[in-house]
Amino acid sequence: MRPLALTALVLSAALLTGCGGQSASSAPAAPAPVTSGAGATDGPVEWAAHVAGLTAPEQGTVTEAGVSLARRAGGYRFYLWETTEAKVCTAQVTDTGVAREVVCGNPAQAAPAKGSKLARLVGPGTGFAEWYVMIAAERGAEVTSVEHDGRALSWTRVRTLSPATTGRDVYYVTLPDRTYGWLDVTLKGADGRLGKDRLRL
Repeated sequence: MRPLALTALVLSAALLTGCGGQSASSAPAAPAPVTSGAGATDGPVEWAAHVAGLTAPEQGTVTEAGVSLARRAGGYRFYLWETTEAKVCTAQVTDTGVAREVVCGNPAQAAPAKGSKLARLVGPGTGFAEWYVMIAAERGAEVTSVEHDGRALSWTRVRTLSPATTGRDVYYVTLPDRTYGWLDVTLKGADGRLGKDRLRL
């Protein structure tokens, strides 16, 4: 599995598995249901609906779960949603409402390493304003902290994916720069106990 790497201006390559994306300029906009993720729902909801409408037809349409705002920072918004073809899609939109690229892939192919409960879903890469990685935690494992080289990182829980797209929890982690090595993640299990896990970037 080769996760998506992002450039400063566009999402390049493909989400998760190398599936092709579709640019904002090559697809018509269409209305779509919109819901909030852990981030704020600031800004016109039609931006998210517009971004979702850029999903390539072969990737399916937005599910009833709607579109989640994963992050707003530095003049952009980062969205995530699921499709009726069991794909997960992401898009970045500037504060002017311009979508640069929409990319979709199969989250089932972003599998955790043996013995781990974590998988890289998207990235590491750079958005319009910052480096980041999106990770997925297995069901029953809740992220409580994320560190790199002993430094605490900012993170946001975006949403729980539907069973059709693995049912895992998705988190957006803000990286200080182009970070290599390991993320050290503390997870809380269904029994309330805390445990350590690691994810290679």
